[in-house]
Amino acid sequence: MWQMFRILPTKIKMFFGLGVIFVLINVALTMVLPIFLSQFIPLLVQDKESLLHPKNEEIIRIFNTMIIFKGTKDAALRFLIITSLAIILSATITSIVSLLIVIWAGENASNFYRDTLFKKYQKLSLKDISVLTQESLITRINDDVAVFWEFLINATTALIKAPLYIIVGLVFAFYTDKNFALVIVGIIPVLVVVFLIIFAKSNPLIKKNRINLDKITKEAEETIVGARFIRANNLQEEQKRKFFKINKMWLKNETKVFKIFSFGTPAFFAIVNLVIVAIFIMAAKIGHFDKQLLAKINIFVEFEFILALGIMIFSQFIGSAIRAKISSKRITEVLNWKYDNLNVPNGYMITEYFGQSNDMKNYGIEFKDLSFKYFESSADYALKNINFKIDGSKTLGIIGPTGSGKSTIANLIVNNMKYTEGQILINNKQVKEINSKDLHEKVGIVYQEAKLYSGTVKSNLLFAKKDATQTQMEKALKNACADSFIQTFEDRLDHKIEQKGKNLSGGQKQRLSIARTLLNEPKILILDDSTSALDNITTKKLINNINTNYNCTTVIISQKVNSIKHADLILVMDKGEILAKGKHDELLETCEWYKQINENQQFQQ
Repeated sequence: MWQMFRILPTKIKMFFGLGVIFVLINVALTMVLPIFLSQFIPLLVQDKESLLHPKNEEIIRIFNTMIIFKGTKDAALRFLIITSLAIILSATITSIVSLLIVIWAGENASNFYRDTLFKKYQKLSLKDISVLTQESLITRINDDVAVFWEFLINATTALIKAPLYIIVGLVFAFYTDKNFALVIVGIIPVLVVVFLIIFAKSNPLIKKNRINLDKITKEAEETIVGARFIRANNLQEEQKRKFFKINKMWLKNETKVFKIFSFGTPAFFAIVNLVIVAIFIMAAKIGHFDKQLLAKINIFVEFEFILALGIMIFSQFIGSAIRAKISSKRITEVLNWKYDNLNVPNGYMITEYFGQSNDMKNYGIEFKDLSFKYFESSADYALKNINFKIDGSKTLGIIGPTGSGKSTIANLIVNNMKYTEGQILINNKQVKEINSKDLHEKVGIVYQEAKLYSGTVKSNLLFAKKDATQTQMEKALKNACADSFIQTFEDRLDHKIEQKGKNLSGGQKQRLSIARTLLNEPKILILDDSTSALDNITTKKLINNINTNYNCTTVIISQKVNSIKHADLILVMDKGEILAKGKHDELLETCEWYKQINENQQFQQ
């Protein structure tokens, strides 16, 4: 947790420090107030001496020995009233000021943590995200940061107040009367044991519920994103059952935690009240009462509440610290994550040494002896000994069963994953050495799952090219065969798109995603199974449009032979290896798997 505080900007740390100063002043005023209030009792209680001599000088003492005022009774009352009101007003002001400062610092700390996490998220590779999991990353940036915010507020207030209430309360109690103080001391181990039992029981449940919250986030996100698929396949009850199951587990654990913590408050007040009874019993055994004894009893009841409150506040802080420790580990795990640093800010430009940026001979792709595995510790390779070369402006087709390594090749071309064995070359430069900005400007990729954002058709297109004109957008939409459905919208480019394109069909989302990528006119275009939701006629028209109207090297990854049959080179992948390569007619002769899948698809059509 120290790392979490250490990384905060100096300004926020200074505000936390300023908040601590005001908290200390507030605690000092709170501790002094009962001493002054107790002095009203000797002045208000009329004994024989005061009745016989009403003009006698009154002496106000604290801690039995320290004289703070001498004067008539009326003057003493005025002094106490003014002093008490001043202390109350000062305590109120310092309490408000300390809270405002600490909350400002806490909110800005949360903002800093979320910004820092978000920046780290942007650097994570696809492999990193798959390990940390999407739902867990969402929970960490939202809920875990909120938990640590609560801890920071408590650490600046409760952690300062609680020890001072306990220590100063005990010191003042012993100064006032040692015998009464021993009774108060007796409650400390009892209260500590009670709260230790509470936290020992609750800590494992809190840990479980952090994991359960990740699972709830995952189930909720899957249900929202896949709403159409779920309805189309009548999976509503199945999804409901899965969500209710995990939500019930969360509720069960959260209820147990609530029951355990709810035991603390009644136990606290029961012990405090028993001590008050003990003080009065001790006072009764003294055998006589005077004004000073009444004042002592009043002071001790106040100090007992302050001391017990300190223990309770400290115990609550420990509970907050336990939750924060779990959350801070989850946050720092991401902050300390050794990600594959794929950003190359000072790398080669693709056309730095050879030719002009529009010369397509500079945009060929070559894989040389490329082997790749997602984790160094993995025994199996995702890709093994991949060798192929496709010249600029040509089309490469990749086909194969699920899990054969097709998408891995696509992600390696755009440097989304780190490779260590072999070479991936564009214009004779290794992809991992090419300037990242230049690479992403020149290489466009469209995934099977279309990534659309809430906004409009126009705003989604402008993600690719902020200064795109109306003509350029219409051209991209037409070549992606998206103009046919865009024209059915009354507001055309201003038509509202819901988050993740939920108000569009699968094919519409894919075509709009392709149009967005075409708007940037990439020199290398990768379609990673991004025509899977399109019929064969639309797919053929779209690919013909790209070949005719865009001068680019095209990589088409597909499960459908019709999508790649006209490619200049086709790779047939299986279990991370190239099973066969060649043109369509060649593969029909040399590759049995390709021939069979082609016949099956022709029959289905």
